[in-house]
Amino acid sequence: MSRRKLIGASALLVLVLTAAVAVAFANASSGTSIPAAKASVAIDNVIDLSQTASGPPNSTGDTGWVDVLRTQIKTSSQKDLTFDAALQCGIVTDTTVKSSGGTQSAASARGTISVRVLVDGNPADPTGSIDANGATADGVVYCDRVQTLGARFAGLNCTADPTTGVVTCANPEELRLILRTLNAQAFNFAMADVGVGVHTITVQARAQAEAPYFAATSLRG
Repeated sequence: MSRRKLIGASALLVLVLTAAVAVAFANASSGTSIPAAKASVAIDNVIDLSQTASGPPNSTGDTGWVDVLRTQIKTSSQKDLTFDAALQCGIVTDTTVKSSGGTQSAASARGTISVRVLVDGNPADPTGSIDANGATADGVVYCDRVQTLGARFAGLNCTADPTTGVVTCANPEELRLILRTLNAQAFNFAMADVGVGVHTITVQARAQAEAPYFAATSLRG
């Protein structure tokens, strides 16, 4: 006899350590308050941007776009601007499955961190990318993990009927997988034909977590 169990998963995302944006290709000239410059750099040491999700039932979490870094640059003529946004992103995924009686259980946890750059509130190119599943995503996906854990166990504390030979297990077996990673990523953004004046460059990040629920499925023939 199979014993179906609920399965749970959780995902935690944290954007940490250094994020920086460098802006280039602007002409240099004198200015009244902010001088025109060929480059502008902003660095932040610690940025805490986290989102969690856990299940069952199905659960998702989304911080939305959050400002994580900002700088300004002044251009003396119309120019194309390029931006190099570099950061470290960490993802924690935690999946647990329980199974008995030869029934397969599966759990999945996902964590995603995306980044985009705004020039005076307008998104720089590219405005979209693809994620780990090959789907279209807003901004550039810097980190994305889809972790799925499946198991099929007989169970624990099992007894056999001496007449029929049927084995019954009182308790399910359990398997848990936790992954913690930290990666450094960088990507180049660009905006063409930026006009004369002082421009605000904003780096935004977005953390998403997902813990979909899978019902137990029997694989016994």
